[in-house]
Amino acid sequence: MNDDGKTMIRRNRSAARRFSALVALLVLAALLAGCSQKLQLYRPGALAMVTGTVTFRQRILLPLSVQGEVRLLDVTDGGEGVELARVELPAPVRVPAPYRIDFDASRIDQRRNYVVEATLFEPATGGGPGRVWFRTPAPQYVLTHGNPTYLELMLEMTR
Repeated sequence: MNDDGKTMIRRNRSAARRFSALVALLVLAALLAGCSQKLQLYRPGALAMVTGTVTFRQRILLPLSVQGEVRLLDVTDGGEGVELARVELPAPVRVPAPYRIDFDASRIDQRRNYVVEATLFEPATGGGPGRVWFRTPAPQYVLTHGNPTYLELMLEMTR
């Protein structure tokens, strides 16, 4: 092979290396863009949300006075949990009822555990506690540790 052939091979190899480096940079940029989309959900000062629906299996028509609430709780330390946000489902509640809980994203710590719980209740007259019709039977984890931001909550009837 003459010098022109060796030069051509070197140029092709050099172009192939530059092309490979460009492809690697583009892939890295795409991965970082995907990560930044996730991180933006929890950046300080940003609003974030948990959404979904509330429903139950029983085929009953609730009284028109029944209303509901869906709460976002930090349950890392056990007990009742610390309420971060709440949304009311106004009466009359008809299922499936959509919900959207807006909250301050800066309050979310990736090391902690968060749940969503829902209750359908009939307010008491005279200021006392009302009748609870349905509630979330078990913790419904959201936001951290790979848990979703959209949940369809299946409530159980209380006795």
